[in-house]
Amino acid sequence: SETGEPIRLLITSKDRPMKHSIPDDIRALRKAYRFNSSNLLTLTNPKVLKSAIVAPTAVLHLAPKYRGSCPAAGSCAALCLNTAGNPAYLKGKLQRRRLRSDAFADHPAAFTRLLVMEVCRFKSKLWEHQPVIGLRLNGTSDFLWERVPVEICQGLADYCQATFGVTLPVGRFSSVLEPLVTAIPNLRPYDYSKRTDRDWKAAARLGYHLTLSHGSTSDTFNTAVSQGLNYAAAIDLPRNAPLPETIHINGERFATLDGDTTDWRPGDASGQTHIVLLRIKR
Repeated sequence: SETGEPIRLLITSKDRPMKHSIPDDIRALRKAYRFNSSNLLTLTNPKVLKSAIVAPTAVLHLAPKYRGSCPAAGSCAALCLNTAGNPAYLKGKLQRRRLRSDAFADHPAAFTRLLVMEVCRFKSKLWEHQPVIGLRLNGTSDFLWERVPVEICQGLADYCQATFGVTLPVGRFSSVLEPLVTAIPNLRPYDYSKRTDRDWKAAARLGYHLTLSHGSTSDTFNTAVSQGLNYAAAIDLPRNAPLPETIHINGERFATLDGDTTDWRPGDASGQTHIVLLRIKR
């Protein structure tokens, strides 16, 4: 797929599922894109590890500004953390993000089903009575996951129940998050977004916590204020300098929050807009 040619999913008779085995389409997708149990979701993102003691969080990293992943990206592109981290692993990391993006773009039905399966796997790895767990599907992208549909067949539900102990509802859902939050009551999906075309009612119904952020081609600030959401922005400060406690914008004063102490945005003060300040890292 690095050449631009779509990958074809070939299902043969030997791939036919037995009882409680991975469904055909997911098996074929895994084979075509070399997915395994450890390379779809990221569990070691340094940013979310800061909040792991509160809520262990799985992150889906797709390629930014690629195949529709960041339609509202503006000045944020210059500060994107997509290439952050150890340079020794950068090439492989970026290739894997492109492969995930290609799989999602070319085979969305199979990809979303695989995504549900891997979130169930993530859940099964955690302490049974973990109070809350997190899920960030836009680690380096900006898709409307509250509108991305998924179909859960009986075969996938049986597999997840037998393998991970997660009881998925069967049916077609308007959002990939719906069967997950139904089956995993302590799951809290959240994301940062630079889009003003979110389905706010659907996100609220799903418990999908959104923080709007600076650097968009759209007016995310006024949207955040009108929706009562928090607003994230990068700030350039001298090393070890304290963050300002308040910021004035358009003649109005807003309290600030330190976005670097934790990535657990669902735990932020809410009810009115706060400015979540993130120190520029590069």
